[in-house]
Amino acid sequence: MDGNYTDVRTGARLDIDVEFITKRVIESEGSQVTRLLVADQSGEQFALLLTPDTDPIRDLQTGGTYRISGLLGAKPVDHTRAYGEECPDCGGPLRRGHVVDGVSTAVTAAVARLGLEAPFGVVDDTTTVQPVADDGDVVDDWTPMNQERSIETPDFVCNSCGRHFEELELRQGHADFTVENHVTENAAPAASPDMNGPETVGLAAGGAKDVGNFRENVENEYTPQPEAISDEGLFYDYYFETGERTASEALFAPRYAAATSEHPLTGETEQYLSVGLDSTLSVAEFERPRLDLVAVLDVSGSMNSPFDEYYYDEQGRKREAETSSETKLAAATQSLCALTEQLHAEDRLGVVLYNHRAHVAKPLRDVGATDMPAIRRHISDIAAGGSTNLEDGFEAAMDMLVDGTTSRRVERRVVFMTDMMPNTGETEDSGLTKLFADAAAQGVHTTFIGMGLDANAELADSLSGIRGANHYFVHSADEFEQRLGDEFDYMVTPLVYDLDLRLDADGYEIEAVHGSPSADDANEQLMHVSTLFPSAKEDGEARGGVILVRLSEARPGGDVELTASWTERDGSEQSERVTVALPGEPDTFAHDGVEKSVALAQYARELRAWARDVHDRANGATGVDDWLLPDQRGQHERESVPLVVPDQYAERFARLREYLDDVMTAVGDDSLQQELELLDTLCQQAATTSPEVQE
Repeated sequence: MDGNYTDVRTGARLDIDVEFITKRVIESEGSQVTRLLVADQSGEQFALLLTPDTDPIRDLQTGGTYRISGLLGAKPVDHTRAYGEECPDCGGPLRRGHVVDGVSTAVTAAVARLGLEAPFGVVDDTTTVQPVADDGDVVDDWTPMNQERSIETPDFVCNSCGRHFEELELRQGHADFTVENHVTENAAPAASPDMNGPETVGLAAGGAKDVGNFRENVENEYTPQPEAISDEGLFYDYYFETGERTASEALFAPRYAAATSEHPLTGETEQYLSVGLDSTLSVAEFERPRLDLVAVLDVSGSMNSPFDEYYYDEQGRKREAETSSETKLAAATQSLCALTEQLHAEDRLGVVLYNHRAHVAKPLRDVGATDMPAIRRHISDIAAGGSTNLEDGFEAAMDMLVDGTTSRRVERRVVFMTDMMPNTGETEDSGLTKLFADAAAQGVHTTFIGMGLDANAELADSLSGIRGANHYFVHSADEFEQRLGDEFDYMVTPLVYDLDLRLDADGYEIEAVHGSPSADDANEQLMHVSTLFPSAKEDGEARGGVILVRLSEARPGGDVELTASWTERDGSEQSERVTVALPGEPDTFAHDGVEKSVALAQYARELRAWARDVHDRANGATGVDDWLLPDQRGQHERESVPLVVPDQYAERFARLREYLDDVMTAVGDDSLQQELELLDTLCQQAATTSPEVQE
């Protein structure tokens, strides 16, 4: 907390701005103790004592203002109040213990020598002191997250020899030892172009922006979490034809098409309505807004685990990183440094570190007024440890971003870099969803960057469906750095909110939605998409630029009437009513973009079913050592499941591969080869799966 001298009196650790007045060094108990005389912002003067193990504070300027983080408040020792009992060692009188007794005997002696009678502050090895810059100066405003060092205040201290005693120790040695009203002083624990105009910006749904976590798990011989291959994440790996451009005055220019497909495995006929996501905003006119960005970095113990392994193995045992392994934290800090390179001088950056508690490492400040090379060096030096309180980390970021003012010219965004394994504070999905949704309602949006193979895809998928949210999985810090350079401005600039598509036709209902993190919000007649972000284009095709609506039909063919409505970034409300003809013949596609998206949706559906089946079998397995220590693993902490492909899936995957190979030829997109190779890997794995697991 930010405080003043009144807070020093409480004996708690606090953050405080002070003006330096004078400095004095004295010898005490064979060590040097430095006394600083300072004043708080109201002008009240008080003393600070630096413990002998504290690095010397040099270049203090009289009249200069300094930010002290983690200052320990302490009261003078009362040598006059004794309790009528004698020291077992020397026979001297015992007094009550004070915070300063637990700090250093040299500091305790210095208090007496200096004759301090009022509360004072203690600067120890967990405290940081930094100058507060004048306006216009470029500053290094980083405050390290030191691990809290608890001050063990003794119950009693001998006034004569200085030895410390605990009450239990005295009771065991003296059966008649009694002290009335015994109170120990403790330190408290430390928050629009025309239709023939220039190339326009594409659009893509929020939520997942890749399926790298799924691919990397398979490559490392783990069965991925089923949520790791979301439709929108898979779609964002590809570029889609969206259909003919239509005349529109709105920024968002949806394009509608239809398809009828025979499912490659079941043979059932499926009908789809495609919404091509395009805009009328030219690439030259696009400009991201000024950013107020707070990076929230997970520094909990699980971030010390290997980047390419699971923190918990299949028996729930923790794995620590080998010295040669890259940790999730190392990848996160490298990625965060890369992210800061994308900021402009007028953007503002803040940094929060969190484990079981949140720490504001860098206050929100203009990038142009910040020593950014120094900040990146500090980021690279971050260490990890402790449990994971995601709620505290987010609330500390919100405290910086919510200042009562909003502007559409400023994007307020929190970028979370975490393995998504909260185990303290709020951990329920409903509570976390409300936390981020309430922030979005105040105009603060969130990007989640998932670190490591074991990053919780289910939680990321759930939270990134919130208005203005998206998420990425990092499977290579170098690749992520390159990706930031390519699409950072798009990543932080939502353009369209609350897209609703309502069916106004008898005989058809919405059976499923593919390509939106809000797919589960759909009902029989309404599809909802929380957010559309800008996306890149290649040869007129938009990256991730499609949402599919799978329809259930009461009659073949026919027309579907629908109404689309949405809100654009400038606050304007838009709507349109269209009629789309559905083909009656199977395997009929309006264009290549529809055919490719249908094939990918069918492919992702099959892989999710396989992954879910394997995880369900693993959760219900018997005959293994599945003992877990009490409270060893929280609900969001994922244990590894070996890569397993039962025979029935191998057969289905082989048929699915043949189908995708045909689609790749039909649409002329060689990048689909990566899906064929993944299916090859799974089919090969089936031969090594034990008979027991096949059952």
